[in-house]
Amino acid sequence: MALASVTGSIAMALSAVRYAVTYPQSSDFAGVAAAHQAQAKGLGCIYSRSVQLAGEHLVPGVVAPHAAADLIWHFNEPPLMTLLAAPFAALHLSTAVNLWEVIICLALAACVFLLWRARGGLPPLLVAAVVAGLLLNEIANTEFSLAQNDALLLVAALLAFDLLRRHQDLGAGLLLGLVAVKPQLIFLAVIALLIDQRWRAVAGCAATVGAIGALSILMAGPSCSLQWLGSATQLGEFQIGIGLPGTLARWTGTTVAAEIAFLVLAIVALVVLIRIRRRVDTPLLAAIAIAIAVVIGLHTLAYDVLFLAPLGMAVARSKPWSVIAAGWAFTVAQLTYPVGAAPVLATELVPFVAVTLAVVFIVRNGTPSEEHPQRINTASHQPLVAAT
Repeated sequence: MALASVTGSIAMALSAVRYAVTYPQSSDFAGVAAAHQAQAKGLGCIYSRSVQLAGEHLVPGVVAPHAAADLIWHFNEPPLMTLLAAPFAALHLSTAVNLWEVIICLALAACVFLLWRARGGLPPLLVAAVVAGLLLNEIANTEFSLAQNDALLLVAALLAFDLLRRHQDLGAGLLLGLVAVKPQLIFLAVIALLIDQRWRAVAGCAATVGAIGALSILMAGPSCSLQWLGSATQLGEFQIGIGLPGTLARWTGTTVAAEIAFLVLAIVALVVLIRIRRRVDTPLLAAIAIAIAVVIGLHTLAYDVLFLAPLGMAVARSKPWSVIAAGWAFTVAQLTYPVGAAPVLATELVPFVAVTLAVVFIVRNGTPSEEHPQRINTASHQPLVAAT
């Protein structure tokens, strides 16, 4: 069964790679390449659709549409992310996408290595099935089909969690801050670090976020950088998200209901993190925070389910087949994804249910974190030292 699961997952991932290689102009990487060309040539603010269209005309090997409205992709990442396309700027788009798919594979291989180290005593083939279910389910495979960049950010997050376990907090924060190029993924993790009073990690994260913001402003200017925020908070962006607020955005046709729902869910998530902080260590608390952020986010998209992997691996130590089953549930949800708009999507509900069950399992079956008793003992020891 485990071998069949691994084989099936790899086959689906290869199919997603084939799609990107066959239709490179439909990938998100095409949008990054066009935005880079527009930025490099100084054509204007890269969040303007007309500027993005002008940039696409400059990408080698691309047949650009006549109107900006016909662009398949919509670039709405921080200006700094255009640098991802810089090494490939002179290449034909199909060649650039092929190379980017190789980079995604290498990044996911690094993720496999980092997750493998947290396998506990599970048999190797079973671990392979778990990791394949987490990283190569059909929802996550949109990372391949769209030639996205979440795999690179997941490497940074996994390395940050590893450093947090070793209490190398400054380095952990610096790495975790890299994920802030997609702030919808990281905001609850920063709150988790604050809750656990890992101040050096928070400082490191703030330093990286500040550097990203400063570089983005230097590249695009303050006004254009602010337009990035507006481009990511449009109704259409909410409606394609996999977070629960996306459902309200489709139901109501407005952003207001989705934003209110997000605010309520974020407050609930904050309460949950505070309540469970003594049951889990800091790396797991941060992993839970990121997983919750994925399923309640306003602008979290299909490939962001890759960030459920750290939480899934924690569950897999005791319930590996449950995690494998969840991976296949994700696949079924994506395969039943409707053509056109729908009020409720399985790609929203299945991840939300999976994350909820995982958090409940971790909390109910976990033991009090060793970090918190240590703080209590240290604090209670200080008055005794002072008295002597």
